[in-house]
Amino acid sequence: MSLALWNALCDGLRARLDDEEYQVWIAPLRLLRHDPSRLSLGCPNAFHRTWIRDNYLSRMRDILVQLGQPLEIGLELLPNSQPALSSGPRQLELPQVAQWRPKLNQRFVFDKFISGGGNEFAWAAAKAMAQGRKLFANTLFLVSGTGLGKSHLTQAVGHQVLMCAPGTRVAYLTAEDFANQMIAALRNKRIEAFKERYRRSCDLLLLEEVQFLAGKDKTQDELGYTLDALLDAGKRVVFTGACAPGHIKGLKRHLASRLSSGLTAAIEPPDHLTRVRILEHMSREEGVSVDPDVLEYLAQELAGDVRRLQSALVGLMAQGSLTRRPLDLRLAAEVLGHMHLQLSRVTPEQILSIVAQVYGLERGLLIGKSRKKAITRPRNLALYLCRRHTEASYAALGRAFNRDHSTVMYGVDQVERGLGSDPKMAQELAFLEQRLGLASS
Repeated sequence: MSLALWNALCDGLRARLDDEEYQVWIAPLRLLRHDPSRLSLGCPNAFHRTWIRDNYLSRMRDILVQLGQPLEIGLELLPNSQPALSSGPRQLELPQVAQWRPKLNQRFVFDKFISGGGNEFAWAAAKAMAQGRKLFANTLFLVSGTGLGKSHLTQAVGHQVLMCAPGTRVAYLTAEDFANQMIAALRNKRIEAFKERYRRSCDLLLLEEVQFLAGKDKTQDELGYTLDALLDAGKRVVFTGACAPGHIKGLKRHLASRLSSGLTAAIEPPDHLTRVRILEHMSREEGVSVDPDVLEYLAQELAGDVRRLQSALVGLMAQGSLTRRPLDLRLAAEVLGHMHLQLSRVTPEQILSIVAQVYGLERGLLIGKSRKKAITRPRNLALYLCRRHTEASYAALGRAFNRDHSTVMYGVDQVERGLGSDPKMAQELAFLEQRLGLASS
């Protein structure tokens, strides 16, 4: 039972952390004892114990609660532990290059990306980059809002390169991951290993959401040096962002210039014909036959991002399956009517008020400048709810939250990424929707 519980706890942490973070901090831990009310873990040294206590202990407790084992967690030093003033845990080495396994979504490949008006140039540029064709430069910067496919194209590049050359050393991460890894490396006196990993031991760098680096001068400098080293060595780099580098506030001029020196490709919302083709592709993937007139109707009524198309089609198929009704225009109209009804029930102001009330915060904090996690998480949830349940544009939400539209996009994207790996976030979101009188769509 003790080992099974420890393995389940490790699995929960592995699902929430990136590989490097897990290997650096969680892998060195050892299960010492499992008492009826307490789980005792061993740490390699005092520094490691302090870091686990300050950064991971609460997450461990949450996972144990979800497993039905609400135990206390004790942290002890392993026998023959290093002294507290050592350079860090014995296992603080970054993963070996041969062990690099980028977390790429298996569905995000070129064959499953529908190109057309609005994204054709970005698709062609990404494919050329993946095939190693000359693009006048070895960098590609994909620009779009959320839900338009920049992550799909970025990861498709990684899949294509690895399929053609399995030994290629590919690093796929967000700018936030890059910043966090750099900070951890500095704290643990492992900055040379960090530089080795990204400057000299990487063949293809895929870095998403560059706007996160706004205002982070040291991280921007490190990324600039990394980019120079990779390009000097003839390596390839793909970046993504909510807006072009020159329009990201808080980005240093020299880094913006480096990022702009290659090819920049914007991804616009799909045109009508592309929306129809996307819906056709989705229905084929689900193995469901939908009348072309119904797909035309959905494409005509939903001109926004691809996720709204997916939501409508999934809603249509679910309604038809549950009620045994044909997937006709009448049912499609009902599904869209329900979606539009949800979009008219609440306003951004109401969402701000409810979120502030639920989290016990002053409304001013949610629209203020604080970057504390206790505030940024509710703020991002509020932004996500506004995008999901109102018709407010990114620009309108920027005005409501005192932020530029790229920051709003990033906040929404953070929640979308977190929902797949953080059960607690999904529970919080469901509770907020319940308080707002909204059913999940």
